[in-house]
Amino acid sequence: MALAVSNALGFGGEQMRFAAQSWWILDEGGSKTEMGVAAGLRVIPVIIISLYAGVLIDRIGGKRVLIVERMILIVLAAITGAILLFDHVEIWHIIILATLAGSTIALGEPATQTLVPDAVPDDLLQPANSMNQLGNALGKTFGPLAAGILIAIKSAALALFGLAVVYGVAMLATFGIKAKPKPPVESESATRQIVDGLQYMMKDPLLRWTLLMALSVIFFMMYMPIIPVYAREVLEVDEVKFGWMWGALAIGQGVSALTIASKGGFKRRSYGVLSGSLVFGIGMIGFGLSETYWVSLVFLAIAGLGFPLWGTSVVTLLQSHSAVEYRGRVLAVFTIVLQGSSLAWILGGVSFDVLGSFPTVLICIGGGWLIVGATFVASKDFRNA
Repeated sequence: MALAVSNALGFGGEQMRFAAQSWWILDEGGSKTEMGVAAGLRVIPVIIISLYAGVLIDRIGGKRVLIVERMILIVLAAITGAILLFDHVEIWHIIILATLAGSTIALGEPATQTLVPDAVPDDLLQPANSMNQLGNALGKTFGPLAAGILIAIKSAALALFGLAVVYGVAMLATFGIKAKPKPPVESESATRQIVDGLQYMMKDPLLRWTLLMALSVIFFMMYMPIIPVYAREVLEVDEVKFGWMWGALAIGQGVSALTIASKGGFKRRSYGVLSGSLVFGIGMIGFGLSETYWVSLVFLAIAGLGFPLWGTSVVTLLQSHSAVEYRGRVLAVFTIVLQGSSLAWILGGVSFDVLGSFPTVLICIGGGWLIVGATFVASKDFRNA
């Protein structure tokens, strides 16, 4: 329970920051590229941070790492809120702080995933991961909605101060997580452990192909800059309705996550990945073609149904197939792959400025479908997983 609460608040906090900083940048006259860079520049330091985070998790456990991450995020949210109170704040100030926050999240994200196998047996991994996805959905619903309300009440600064409070509660919940003690590890250097972990993943065909397939997030996650741009320029909605657009996406995600938790997912995880990709893509294409707010909400909810199918299948596959002593490093590499979402912000922002709205949606879906489909065709190990 404590893990679910901590993760839900962590997910919600990340979405609060995305919503608040995106709205502020566009409201200040910034370009869509600047909006994308603010969310996406973190990908540069994240690669190194995540690799060492995996080693740290394998050494001292995910709970300790997660507590440190929450503490740093509280400080960064408070600093960002304070800076926004000044009239002479520049967009590059927010980009730097957003990059620091994103890099910090890269420290904690693999920890949230390694703690799940500590709590449940292998046969309940996918339902447990679906509850994690439900926390993600709740965070995505109430995070941007809370940010939109706080922006409407006062300003983006108030939303960032609210974010600091959210992370504070998340840290308190983290203290309540019951984690298994880590077994003793060899006292070799962190760099050597990283190399050893990477070699382990490269030698295992299922892990290798699954991680390559997960690169599809570089395209799929382009939905994140798509939503604020459509909100302002196509649908022309206010801050609260903008928040509900994220909420509709998360409602679909929550329904799907609850279904998986109660009924179980696909016996073959690869089928879950494939079906999730198709459902998400159909929903986003419908959203891209819609010019009516309420119709857009319906298609966003449909798109949200695909998230848990894809996400729980991939995470469960990696958790169950990884040796315990390598699990932290495997999921750390998966975290690096997920930082393709940072590249997606940049790619989406540039695509909007150069190509326009609906072509960006088509790139989002077409690119993701191509990678998932190619992996399914090329790897028998992945197809049968």
